[in-house]
Amino acid sequence: MSAVSTAKPKKSDPLSKKTPENPKYAHIRHTVDTGSSVTKYLEKIEDIRKNYRFKKDEVFKRMKVTTFVQLIVQVAEFEARNSTQSTIGNGNYTDRPDTADLEVQHIQRGSPVPSLAVTEGDYGEPRTGARSTLQGVVKGVGEIDSARPPQAATKVEDFSCPYLLLDIRDADSFEDCHIITAKNYPTSMLSRATNYESKDMLAFKNQPGKIIVVYDEDERLGPNAATTLIQRGYDNLFLLSGGLRIAYRYFPEGLMTGTPNQNITESTKPPKTKEKASQKSFTTFDLEKLHTQLDSQLSDRSVGSRLSNASTVSSRMGQTSTSRFSSVSGSVSGRPPFKPC
Repeated sequence: MSAVSTAKPKKSDPLSKKTPENPKYAHIRHTVDTGSSVTKYLEKIEDIRKNYRFKKDEVFKRMKVTTFVQLIVQVAEFEARNSTQSTIGNGNYTDRPDTADLEVQHIQRGSPVPSLAVTEGDYGEPRTGARSTLQGVVKGVGEIDSARPPQAATKVEDFSCPYLLLDIRDADSFEDCHIITAKNYPTSMLSRATNYESKDMLAFKNQPGKIIVVYDEDERLGPNAATTLIQRGYDNLFLLSGGLRIAYRYFPEGLMTGTPNQNITESTKPPKTKEKASQKSFTTFDLEKLHTQLDSQLSDRSVGSRLSNASTVSSRMGQTSTSRFSSVSGSVSGRPPFKPC
């Protein structure tokens, strides 16, 4: 005969019951910024270790994704203002605050906490000397021009795209997905003893008011390629920090063309449908999306952006900039291609 237990069952505390997490909403963050904490610090360190490959002896310069998107937007606004100069009058080419120049100034001074570096100038010793600002790049004024006597302003008709964007992955990966306006330059080209440069690279090499930005998927190829190009005489070259993975995380819409792979999206499931990268230029709809996402990133203090001080004014100007793009580019329903370059 088996003994019957007389122990009373333990009462479950409903307050101690943990709600199961839904992986669908795992990426959702708190909307209230509670300030600095050890948890946020450790998360940032882990994010840097995973997505950035910083070295103390880097000879190339870095550019954050948010800074590069600001350059795209400012170039587009400058071109839009020039195309409608006869109707809207003269004046400054943009109503958005010059947050890009503020960012470059911070890059020059460096960061007091090298372990939290997320852009060029944050890691290691700050560089000295004349540096070009994004507004100067848009207007065609570079580092060499800053040391020369003042010259006549650049004519509107002589304006051209101030940046050359190079995707250093293989041709197949480039055809699947890349940043709009990018051109393919596989790293295998660097193994050549001669003729390793494209015509575009020679046209942009060390030119005043011009920069070259290279990127890969997740910084596996970028640092070595950037170092090689610097050693071969490219002084105006930047590496896009984090590559396509960070670019997709901050700007999932409007920046890329094609279907990104799982490594870029950090998804556990492959994409259901694949679309080849065929878009050559930014449309008005793309620029509107970039405006919205850029204002969100600059106002989000959790990502460590130093441009958050100007986010309130930037957000206020977003609707004005969006309406201007719609007016200068024609009918919104037609979505005509907008070519900043």
